[in-house]
Amino acid sequence: MSRQRRIKTILIKCLIAYGIFTFLLGIAFVSAGGMQLFSSSTTPPVPESTTLASDLEYLREVVLLNEKDITPEQRAAFNEVLGNAPEPQSVTDVTLTAMRALAVFDNAHTTVLETWMHHLPVRFHWTSNGLIIVKARSAYADLLGQKVILLGGKPPNTLLNAMTGFVGGGTDSWRRYRSESLFSVPAALAQMGAMVNNASVELALESPDGQRSTATLQADEDPMPGDPFWDFRHAFPGNDSFGTAGWETLLSDDQPLPLYLQQSDRLHVVGSLPDFNAVYLRMNASFADSDETLDQLEQRVLNLIDDTAADNIIVDFRFNRGGDYTQVLPIVRATAEAVPEQGELYLLVGANTFSAGIIAASQYQRYLPDNLTIVGSEIGDQLRFRAEGFYPTLPASGIQLYLTKAWTDLANGCGWFDDCWPVNKLLLRQVDSLSPDIYVENTWASYRAAHDRVLEMVLQDMMRDSQVTTNLPD
Repeated sequence: MSRQRRIKTILIKCLIAYGIFTFLLGIAFVSAGGMQLFSSSTTPPVPESTTLASDLEYLREVVLLNEKDITPEQRAAFNEVLGNAPEPQSVTDVTLTAMRALAVFDNAHTTVLETWMHHLPVRFHWTSNGLIIVKARSAYADLLGQKVILLGGKPPNTLLNAMTGFVGGGTDSWRRYRSESLFSVPAALAQMGAMVNNASVELALESPDGQRSTATLQADEDPMPGDPFWDFRHAFPGNDSFGTAGWETLLSDDQPLPLYLQQSDRLHVVGSLPDFNAVYLRMNASFADSDETLDQLEQRVLNLIDDTAADNIIVDFRFNRGGDYTQVLPIVRATAEAVPEQGELYLLVGANTFSAGIIAASQYQRYLPDNLTIVGSEIGDQLRFRAEGFYPTLPASGIQLYLTKAWTDLANGCGWFDDCWPVNKLLLRQVDSLSPDIYVENTWASYRAAHDRVLEMVLQDMMRDSQVTTNLPD
């Protein structure tokens, strides 16, 4: 055989081998769910004439075309909610009907992403021992800091039982958090069984010194926006989000604040606690601040750890509402690896640890199984949930939805042939639990006083072998 023919034969064999390899790689890619990466969402045609009623029909079509893994029972329940809903008279009606319809899918991400509702002129926040008023229009500033005993004649804890009708999936903590917004909506309270009279609600209140009073509040004339993944900002000092510019807040940026509330307009805060040989990192989202990349944040944290020779690292994910966990995993790994053998990483979690925040938090157990203490309260979602959202907008009302197309499974892990989002199969490992080793929440009194019982418990745990318990920061 001539040299030329040998070369030709070798090239043909290489081409065949490459073809077989590519074919097998394609099969592996498809079997691992890789086509999910390229699947596109389907948007139904918009009616020529849109109304609030047509929005509900559009909702039906876009959800059934796009929401992943709907069971026959869920489909029937979804259609039943929409079929029994009265014709909407306001954007509030559309929002609440959409929330009820999406709740049947038992997935916390599947929800109304941009809400528009008529709210009372106050905003609420749950503490461990009660629901309190943390923000109000100036005319109602005297209500700030008071605990709510009754809403329309019903105790807040009793009304929580009705939250599953509006919020499907998630944990009890998530539904409690979501109630903070819905409890300020008279139309929602009426559907929960509270007494509502022409969009006005009577509140029975208790002041910090134990005095009881009542206040009757009327819903604002104009609907106001909301976002389930960001509504927690109402509890931040001086916050003016979601149309509340000019409102009064219980806490102020002018007073000494705990680390989790400092610079609340920033997503990420880094600080040193030299008395405790510790570095503090707060991440309120799994994406970058506008003026700092995540690579820069990581380097800033590591430099501070090196400069202070810190043994302990505190990572505060209590308000990490999500984003892109793939961008945050390098920080998770770097901070875990920075903990010395004699040190500890304290991971702070709570109801607003959600979505990519849960994913990123979970991987601390992978990288740091022996020197990790979880502190706080129950996280916002289960360890198996659907995400990777599609964001359709209802044409007439402008309400935006969050529909989901892919699974994350941190409880059981993602096998090669599982229906998980393909990237998760490569980057994530399963975890046993994200339940706190030390369960603690802020109370009515600690929130009013701008103290952080969660961080204080961490610092006390650091000093558990010492008699030193002073110098705890506010």
